[in-house]
Amino acid sequence: MSDYILIVGQGRSGTNWLLDLLDLSPDTHCRNEPNELENSPLAQFPSPTVRHSINDSFPSEWDQAVASVSLSMGDRDRIATRRKSHIYEPVRRFGGGLILGKRRVRQFLSPLFPQLGQPEWFVPWWFAHPDALKQALTVLKINMAPAWADWVLRNRPDVLVIHIVRHPGGFLNSMSRRYWADQDITVVKQNNRERLREIVKHEPEWAERFGDIDAMSVEESELWYWRYASETIHTAGEGRSNYVQLVYEDLVANPIDVAKHVYEKCHLPWTKDIEAEIAKSASSSTAIATAWYKKLEPEQIELVQRILDSSPLSQWWEEPSPGTAENFS
Repeated sequence: MSDYILIVGQGRSGTNWLLDLLDLSPDTHCRNEPNELENSPLAQFPSPTVRHSINDSFPSEWDQAVASVSLSMGDRDRIATRRKSHIYEPVRRFGGGLILGKRRVRQFLSPLFPQLGQPEWFVPWWFAHPDALKQALTVLKINMAPAWADWVLRNRPDVLVIHIVRHPGGFLNSMSRRYWADQDITVVKQNNRERLREIVKHEPEWAERFGDIDAMSVEESELWYWRYASETIHTAGEGRSNYVQLVYEDLVANPIDVAKHVYEKCHLPWTKDIEAEIAKSASSSTAIATAWYKKLEPEQIELVQRILDSSPLSQWWEEPSPGTAENFS
């Protein structure tokens, strides 16, 4: 099985950007949330959100699943947007990536290559060299997976886990302005509450921290899961050589330095071309560490600070002041 690393964190927290930064390397094979694809072996596992889901058969099943997805591509991936050591460059240059990146085209080709009709498929022999693909560093981005991250950190010491965390104020601001805009909030709130009840059922020490789950707003339930997931992963990884903890706001403020550190941890070559691409991607970003402070309502800010203040994660950020926030969109 090829080497692999995990990118973990909550949605709206920089995991996509981090995956894009690592995709700049010709030596990586980047997979975006393969566990969300119905035919992926990772989708067959119990929920990654609560630790009790891990069972005795998990180790062998996990290794087999990762071996499979490391040789595959899927609907959520950015296919051949960058030059790769394992992809045949003439095929990529003349549209091979565009073919695999369009579902309708894959469906058209599925009579000849049946797997292309599925959400996830093995990389075709005509697109990439099989032996070179096995040598690539697979990057698996999996959001909201504290159970899986906790297990990998404790049981697979050779697998690097990169954990990126965004300030809960910025996280809440992004969720409310972008993600929730397309969701039924009533359903989101109910699902959030059920998730917290499942945590309490198996980790009762969280019951006192959560308080009355049934009385929680959608914001409060989301923030409490943010804290549970972030603390769970950090507690499992703290002090371990295979754990890299990143603060999203640090990546925004110093993208070159942070990305270079990540490349070093992944043992990936750092080049001037990669540095230039990262500088370009960062220059178009409008994110800022304290922007949420002007955008959230006062009661939302109070909620964020109440949940964060009692967490050991609070030391990762300085207390923002209204005068330092700029009104970025």
